[in-house]
Amino acid sequence: MTILTGTVRDIGAYDDLTVFKFATPVIREDDSGDGIITTRKVRCQATAGVLTTPDLEPGIAILTIQGDPHSYQITVPDSPTPVQLWPLIQAATPPDPGSWTTGYISNAGGIARAQAVPLTAYPGMVKDPETFYVIFE
Repeated sequence: MTILTGTVRDIGAYDDLTVFKFATPVIREDDSGDGIITTRKVRCQATAGVLTTPDLEPGIAILTIQGDPHSYQITVPDSPTPVQLWPLIQAATPPDPGSWTTGYISNAGGIARAQAVPLTAYPGMVKDPETFYVIFE
């Protein structure tokens, strides 16, 4: 089971009014194998600008946010500690169509840049730990 959390703001200040709803898209067995996960939505709302869900079953979930016409198919990880919601939303958000023409990488954290490098040049390079290297022949 996993708790999701995140600071929630609107354009002016903390947002305690927006409702977040989480649900599994199809009925399924729970991780323990002893129960059934239904498609009933879990309704959550931020308090003092902080959204904290109850323990959610790991796996695929559909997130809907009040006032947002989109829904997001997120993957709830299995974590003993709370997980930030924003990276899950970001991973579920398709890139801007224009970015495909110049290249697109979704940064889930830990890298600052990506660089294409010929295989012959890679062994002798000074490596930057914040750079993701794509090696080609």
